[in-house]
Amino acid sequence: MSRGAGRGNVIIDSLPDNKYKVSDVDNAGDPEYCGFLHASGGWYIIEITGGTEYRYAKGDADYATNWTGRAELSYGLYSDTF
Repeated sequence: MSRGAGRGNVIIDSLPDNKYKVSDVDNAGDPEYCGFLHASGGWYIIEITGGTEYRYAKGDADYATNWTGRAELSYGLYSDTF
């Protein structure tokens, strides 16, 4: 994932598993969030702080509840999350 030239422009370069699809984007403030959903029900959410810091949360089910509560999730580095 990389940021485009303007604030709020997020470009998806690669995903942990290409079977995840973008489900939701919240780029209304800082941090920004992008939610991804797998057909199996698995999910992950990326939290982008300051346009340069990317942290990840993931789960196996209940994406809708976790997306709603995204600001309260525990986020970690990619290497610690996947």
